[in-house]
Amino acid sequence: MNRRGSVLSFLLVAFMLFVPIAYSFAQQDDQSITLGVSPQILDITANPGESFTNTFRLTNGSKESLSIEATPKNFTPRGEEGAVNITEEDTGYSLAKWTTVSPKTTIIEAGKTIDFKATIDVPENAEAGSHFGSIVFKTLPPAQPAATTAVSQEIAPVILVRISGDIRESAEIIEFKTNQSLYSNQSKVVLTSRIKNTGNVHFKPSGKITIKDMFNKEVASMDIDQRNILPETIRQFTNEWSTNGVKIGKYTATLTVVYGSDNNIQTSSTSFTFFPYQIIIPAFLIIVLVIFVIVKFRSRISLALKVLSGKDNKG
Repeated sequence: MNRRGSVLSFLLVAFMLFVPIAYSFAQQDDQSITLGVSPQILDITANPGESFTNTFRLTNGSKESLSIEATPKNFTPRGEEGAVNITEEDTGYSLAKWTTVSPKTTIIEAGKTIDFKATIDVPENAEAGSHFGSIVFKTLPPAQPAATTAVSQEIAPVILVRISGDIRESAEIIEFKTNQSLYSNQSKVVLTSRIKNTGNVHFKPSGKITIKDMFNKEVASMDIDQRNILPETIRQFTNEWSTNGVKIGKYTATLTVVYGSDNNIQTSSTSFTFFPYQIIIPAFLIIVLVIFVIVKFRSRISLALKVLSGKDNKG
């Protein structure tokens, strides 16, 4: 029996890298669909009332021709890892209603490439700040499917439009912490940064984490990944510090974030402690034992030292 592939109602987009997600169902044997799109992200600035057209190039890397449908859609952020939901609903940041694409449907032969023109007509009264959406390229099932498994796939490049006007670039470090406050013999420290975009335009912050020991000496430095943060959303970043050798005492990590066209700066710090009890406790017990022996047998030890030094030789 034939089984048609189904398509997800939502699309997880790797927004931190802006790599479009392609997905398929019911793949079987060597039958598969391979689609590629370029560019994977379109990030532009426009004025209210302006119209512009850009080209998306779709390549069919499959062994068979594919029927393609292109549809402008919106997306909404989901969670703090960069995932989003593709939707047809409008929000204050919607872009799909301004977008038309041509051709809407077409056939791409195996190994061939076709250009799609995406035209965005910005209204005169467009609100300043970010607007975002996508062009969803969807494979259509054949009119008369063969006696093999049908496969469906979608791929969606990201479109970010920055509308000029009353632009507000602001951010806040919501949280900066380590996965533990006390470490013993762990080989790495995990640092989590959560940054909120409190403005009305997306930005891609740069950031650096520096770690200093109890003597205020810098022992490590690392950059956070550069990923876009949409307005009114929180983005989480994770870094790892691989520790080498024995660490002891209090350490302080400081996060410095630079964002926006004016290179605004936000900072936050957190502290953690290394206490390698596997080393410290045995060493402490040995020291206590040595002190006990010295105190307990000090007279004998003193006599022995005199004998060894020849001071007790009466002859």
